[in-house]
Amino acid sequence: MNNFYLFINQQFIILYSSAGTLVISFIGMQSQEVKIKPNVNVVLHADSHALEEVVVVAYGTASKQSLTGAVASLDAKEMELRPVTQATNALEGAAPGIQVNNSYGEPGSDKTSIRIRGFGSINGSNEPLIVVDGSPYSGNLNDINPQDIESMSVLKDASSAALYGNKAANGVVLITTKKGKSNKLNLRMNVKQGMYTRAIPQYDKLGAKDWMETMLQGWSSFYQKDAGLAPADALVAAASTLNSSVVRTKIFDKNGADMFDANGKLVANILPGYSDLDWTDALQRTGYRQEYGVSADAAGEKYDVFASLGYLNEKGYIIASDFDRLTARLNANFRPTKWLTTGITLSGASSVSNFQGQASSSYYANPFYTGDMMAPVYPYYEHNEDGSVVTDENGAPVYDINNYDYLSGRNILYELQNNINRKNRNTLNGQVYGTVKFLKDFSATVRGNLFTYNEKSKQFDNPNCGDGAANGGRMAVENTRLFEYRFAQELYWAHDFDRHHVDVLLGHESFKNQVNWDYMMKEQMKVSGNTEMANFAKMTSIDGYENVYTTESYLSRIRYNYAQKYFFDASFRRDGSSRFSSPWGNFWSVGASWMISDEKFMKNIDWVNSLKLRASYGEVGNDAGVNYYAYKELYYSDVNAGIGAFYKMQIPNANLKWETSGSFDIALEGRLFDRFNFSVDFFNKTSKDLLFTVYNPLSAGATDWYASSSPTGMSQYFANIGNVRNTGLEVAMDVDAIRTKDWKWNIGLNLTTIHNEITKLPEGKDILNGVQNYSEGHSVYEFYTYTYAGVDQMNGRALYNANPELGEATVNALKSRGEYITINDKNYVYNTSYAAREWQGSALPDLYGSINTSLSWKDLTLSVLCTYSLGGKVYDTNYSSLMYTTSNGASALHKDVMKGWTQVPEGMTEDSPNRLDPNGTPQFDLSSLASTSYGLSSRWLTSASYFTIKNINLSYNLPRNFVHKLGLGGISVYGTIENAAIFTSRKGLNPQYSFNGKQDNTFVGARVYTLGLNLNF
Repeated sequence: MNNFYLFINQQFIILYSSAGTLVISFIGMQSQEVKIKPNVNVVLHADSHALEEVVVVAYGTASKQSLTGAVASLDAKEMELRPVTQATNALEGAAPGIQVNNSYGEPGSDKTSIRIRGFGSINGSNEPLIVVDGSPYSGNLNDINPQDIESMSVLKDASSAALYGNKAANGVVLITTKKGKSNKLNLRMNVKQGMYTRAIPQYDKLGAKDWMETMLQGWSSFYQKDAGLAPADALVAAASTLNSSVVRTKIFDKNGADMFDANGKLVANILPGYSDLDWTDALQRTGYRQEYGVSADAAGEKYDVFASLGYLNEKGYIIASDFDRLTARLNANFRPTKWLTTGITLSGASSVSNFQGQASSSYYANPFYTGDMMAPVYPYYEHNEDGSVVTDENGAPVYDINNYDYLSGRNILYELQNNINRKNRNTLNGQVYGTVKFLKDFSATVRGNLFTYNEKSKQFDNPNCGDGAANGGRMAVENTRLFEYRFAQELYWAHDFDRHHVDVLLGHESFKNQVNWDYMMKEQMKVSGNTEMANFAKMTSIDGYENVYTTESYLSRIRYNYAQKYFFDASFRRDGSSRFSSPWGNFWSVGASWMISDEKFMKNIDWVNSLKLRASYGEVGNDAGVNYYAYKELYYSDVNAGIGAFYKMQIPNANLKWETSGSFDIALEGRLFDRFNFSVDFFNKTSKDLLFTVYNPLSAGATDWYASSSPTGMSQYFANIGNVRNTGLEVAMDVDAIRTKDWKWNIGLNLTTIHNEITKLPEGKDILNGVQNYSEGHSVYEFYTYTYAGVDQMNGRALYNANPELGEATVNALKSRGEYITINDKNYVYNTSYAAREWQGSALPDLYGSINTSLSWKDLTLSVLCTYSLGGKVYDTNYSSLMYTTSNGASALHKDVMKGWTQVPEGMTEDSPNRLDPNGTPQFDLSSLASTSYGLSSRWLTSASYFTIKNINLSYNLPRNFVHKLGLGGISVYGTIENAAIFTSRKGLNPQYSFNGKQDNTFVGARVYTLGLNLNF
């Protein structure tokens, strides 16, 4: 074989000649074999699997083969085609061990949550630290344009994250923005246009006819059980009074008993004009998303510059929800001499969002609760007697805002269109640094970072309907101002001794965060149409505070490798936090890796391209589990009888200290047959000294009362007395199933299994938390509630496992009232007050991960990303609310109520062994006994498993020859669907709403259809 060398652009191309062919190789590119011809035109493609791939790590970069810790990375190409407003949303499914909850489909929402390798805190934060261009970031990620991001790295274990010790207990997400690369000026423009719809459908609910007939049966049950009427008489009485006493609607052409036939079937018809009965349909719309961006970069021997400008506008699928953002960025680095490098990063964002501040829980002002729970017989417009819609002087329909029969004088559609919930936000982030090289192997860097934002939230409640009606309209303004700076100094030394390499980092950081908050509310609007504070007459509330948080840190790291085969690193960081009386904590890590594939005994195994074993252990900290002044005695400032007063709200504890997380990690990773990549990673993460609330005797004086959203009146303080352990296995693999000149097909899969366990609690005692329970030996989100046994087929009521600790007198009293039943030697009760709380399973999945594939033919590429979760449970309160209603506030019903018990099966007796139907649905009932069938219990637990087609993308790069004739560098067009489909255990269920298995009436994920165009000049 003959070798030939070409020298192009300061790098080597190596050509191997054999048997009439050329094998062409280039540093960082995939080799190609071509036939020898007089003229050969070869286009080399980047080798994405090159061992020397550089990834961003804590305080610098490292080659992928040198890593001793668990680091996952995502580059710009994997993000730029996704229609994401917040960059970290693109992490979902990107790597094992990472859970991303971005199912909150409100435009501009900052409610995305990330969990890395489980849940390390119970009362504190489980969110990872976000670092942007080397500096921890406290802002809203919506202020960063995803198109400006070059890469994201996720530091999953303590070894990789320990240099960020004081906030790295939950992992670290490193975001690196783009910089100039090419020696010529590059200009890029991109345009995205898309539609915004609801990704998860509503629950299956009854229509008007079925709803009325079901309500009739429930009301008939009331007359039987509470009034003592016979079934036939009860049905007649119910038909006569249902509309006048319970439903109170005017949409039908008949009233009273004439509305139903003798069998309870609805014979009344809806009057013409009542086409306004679907509130959710009126609240929803097809939203619109448009995004524009322009960026430029250039680089030379002594400089590199990147600049960008971006604009985004989103209109959500619910009226009065939108987001408008303008971003700009400048990244510049200069090298005036060989020994000096300096640079500046400057970014800013200005955004305005109209949002639904009360889109949670069962509030009248929550459009999701109101729309989902509104019965299908209530119109939102005002109607005349003949059913026609009342119109105003301009011919527009008039909303019904004066109906107290079933709307309580509220109308969410009117309120959304006449109220204001608006947020204006302006941010500025800047960083300046300088690096001086000296004494050949040394460099010193000084870095300063400044971040500030001003946010103004404005809430106006109109004077005609809703929360502002009782006081003539009201206005609230909230101003938040954040100012923080970070000043860092780093000394770096690196040297090669033959085949040995050593580098050392020493550093110091000081950080200050200051937040100022002001709030004011006034009421009694003077002139309609003016929503400024001066137009309101009466001051009702004014408040404000300032919080200051500071840290001081000293850090060090040493890295060693021999022959690029054996790697070792160690780090140590000492942090001081203003949140503790004794502020200092020590955090450290050690790690090692071995490139097995570089050993001599592996040289003849040509199907192993790379094989690496790595292991690490480290400890990192978390001070976010307590407030800014956790160790101090605090008082709440108030006014009592017109005189200033102070109430104790926190008992001091000078012994508070850091929550600490220790993590062990061992992994095997490699590449086989030049097409199959894999990694297998085991981790054990133990979090200790977790912060818990400790209760004192009441004689110590109540603290949890004033200035608390859920006051208990108890005397309490914080202490470090809890431990949690997370263990798991991560597997990632992908294969180039097809790799030819024109065709490329890659298939990837990743999965994570995790076991979460509380290992220590205060005094070892359980802490009941709603339908869950904190208990040693169980997970942090384990359900502990009453067991729903099934339906008693003798009366249609729900039965629950009886509490075995009930006293004999209580049991006898229940038996005398027929409330204690024994079936097949097992005891049951109708009322959960006498039922046993039992373990019902965890909200945490047994397995989660993603599947991805990319198929390319020439310049056409189809890629699909799917995510999945198997196991775990959801407590579906939304479903439970639809399975029952009351006679004094009739609401929507789920179709499953029609599966309810109706009569005693033929031949069934009290002694029948099959008296209990474990899969049955209780009778729909409006009697006084009904509530016992619909209380808290395991009945409302359902599978949290899901499978989502997260993203489908089809892109095409136009032919180079055609593009060059236009004077352009490249043109690509693409179409993408975000949240294309989701498959769950129940229609309407959103299992990704929370990690703790709970649900709410609120935004679900948005399905976004996007067409995009990228131009390169």
